[in-house]
Amino acid sequence: MSVQDTHELKDTLVADYFVPGHEARTTTALFERTRKILIEREGGRCFVTNMTAEELGAPLQAHHHPVERCFATAWDWPRFADDCKAGKWGPHAQEFDWDSFLSAKPFDPYRFVDDMTVNGMLLGAGPHIGKDQGLHRLPFPVWLFTKYAVEGYRFSPTETIHHDPEHL
Repeated sequence: MSVQDTHELKDTLVADYFVPGHEARTTTALFERTRKILIEREGGRCFVTNMTAEELGAPLQAHHHPVERCFATAWDWPRFADDCKAGKWGPHAQEFDWDSFLSAKPFDPYRFVDDMTVNGMLLGAGPHIGKDQGLHRLPFPVWLFTKYAVEGYRFSPTETIHHDPEHL
């Protein structure tokens, strides 16, 4: 077989890193409220497949993006705020009230992290946490391919790419 033919790549991803100390994960009122706004704003469609919860057969999930919740306590918030204010993380993060956020006493990183209108990406369960297809399971460039792969492409032994063609 040549590399010009479709071929299977079995990746054993091992990552050794330290997650900063943080309180136990909870679903905050801010997360719940803004998750509903995110669903409405995104038309109730998965970022990857453009399908609705009904089409996917399961509720859509709000992924913390770009700031993963477990890293909130070690995040360089002033540096990140500068990038957001400059528009590097999109218009929603750019419009966030950074001055109030950074000057708050006590400082609460979850005011940004759990606000899904500025730190959220709407995903189906498969593209979020699914084996051999989810954002939490694949390197980012490989995961992003699942959004832009041609319809019907056999991505893995368990996943064939399908998008809602009416909403691409």
